[in-house]
Amino acid sequence: MKILLPAVLTLVGLGAGAGAGFFLPVDPSQLPLGKGHEESSIDMLDQTPKTTEIVKLNNQFIVPVIEDNGQSALVILSLSLEVAEEKSEEVFELEPRLRDGIMKVLFEHSSHGGFSGRYYSEDKMSVLRKYLLQSAQSVMGEGVQKILITDLVRQAA
Repeated sequence: MKILLPAVLTLVGLGAGAGAGFFLPVDPSQLPLGKGHEESSIDMLDQTPKTTEIVKLNNQFIVPVIEDNGQSALVILSLSLEVAEEKSEEVFELEPRLRDGIMKVLFEHSSHGGFSGRYYSEDKMSVLRKYLLQSAQSVMGEGVQKILITDLVRQAA
């Protein structure tokens, strides 16, 4: 009896999980990053390629990091934007607004511990890229397709 009950519960749990997996559709956009984000070769054939340019922002971004234990550091980043070709000149025209929005994101990321510990982990970096992209798109629209972090250094103060 002691073995029968756990075995039955295990089988019921496995059956419920398998049934849910079979009957519930999977939305690839809800999968963790790196899974489900690749486009299939059929989808890529249907899309017309857009010409993009990589535009490097002129100056580095310097972000203070203050740990709970009182230690402090600086994070220094260089960023580039991948934009539609027709938007490349607009990056320089709107750079002050872009930098302001980016700095807000970087300070918020720092205040939530984003540059503490293993700050370079893919989880933390993908979150940072997501919010940086949203910030840039709020200034320039959908012409901004990616944020590229070209340099990232943390220096103890």
